Amino acid sequence: MNHNLNRLENLPNEILAEIFEYISTENLFRSFYNLNYRLNKLIQSLNNHYLSLKTTDCNQIYHYNFIAPYINILFIEGRAQLNLKSFTNIRRLILIQSNDEFLEQLERIRLPYLEHLVIYLGNRRGNDCMPYFWNRIFSYDLPYLKICCMYNISLTWIYSSWRQMLSLRILKIGDIDILVYGSILSSCPNLCFFKFTRLISNNRPINIIQHMNLKKLVIAIPCFEEFSQDNDMNDYFSYVPNLEQLIIHRTNESKNINESYLQFDWYGSSITSYLPLLSRFTYYFHILISNRLNNSTNQNIFHRIQQHFNHVHRHLYQCRFILDLIE
Repeated sequence: MNHNLNRLENLPNEILAEIFEYISTENLFRSFYNLNYRLNKLIQSLNNHYLSLKTTDCNQIYHYNFIAPYINILFIEGRAQLNLKSFTNIRRLILIQSNDEFLEQLERIRLPYLEHLVIYLGNRRGNDCMPYFWNRIFSYDLPYLKICCMYNISLTWIYSSWRQMLSLRILKIGDIDILVYGSILSSCPNLCFFKFTRLISNNRPINIIQHMNLKKLVIAIPCFEEFSQDNDMNDYFSYVPNLEQLIIHRTNESKNINESYLQFDWYGSSITSYLPLLSRFTYYFHILISNRLNNSTNQNIFHRIQQHFNHVHRHLYQCRFILDLIE
């Protein structure tokens, strides 16, 4: 046993670091930490310590509190219980259908080195504390945050205390309207990817400040919304003149699709007017199929719609019209 341990310790740090990459953080600390000073320093120097939790018990919590300062990536799913205050060096935090306690902790604790944040609530919507956490993000409380994915979490108002979030590059959120959209772009001048669900609003932007760095925009249209409610899309496009990639998602029922869709210009004139640098446009049309309708008639209309889309956007940029038939 001593002979094998000596052989292991004779390996250079570079080889040991590669070996440790194949060992979970929990097992690494249990097996090698506090054996000697050199191994302690080597383990502490690694920047890929990962902890994934679904459930916890009292014994586990004690161990996790010990390794917490060294964790760089924390993944929590379900009803796991943990005090995030001890995790002072988190670079990536992923919360999947976590309980409200974790969301409330986010309102209070400091995560000064956080670079990547993902929160997914499933079918739940953001609770009452989430607006205050949005305010923390845009008040420069997370100065290194580069990627923020807040799925199913809406942002319905803004704060006067928002400051510029210079580090943020990728943002994926839930429902927003045109005023919040403009405020986010103004607060995140280096944002290059933005995904959200567009809310209809009676408000119109008064002073449009163009965002010069956004390159990719993904907009989901609320389900079953009529084309006649798309009038404000010009406002959204006018903010981002240097946009290169545009993706639109729309969902409707097959029974609502008729000849009127052949009159829609699929944002052709808007793109020409507001997005001169666009190189790729992808339109996802998610269609809920009704068994009561004639399948051949549906297919004919869908085919004609696709032809019309390709005709409107031909030779201007790469374009794709994707029919997603959902039965």
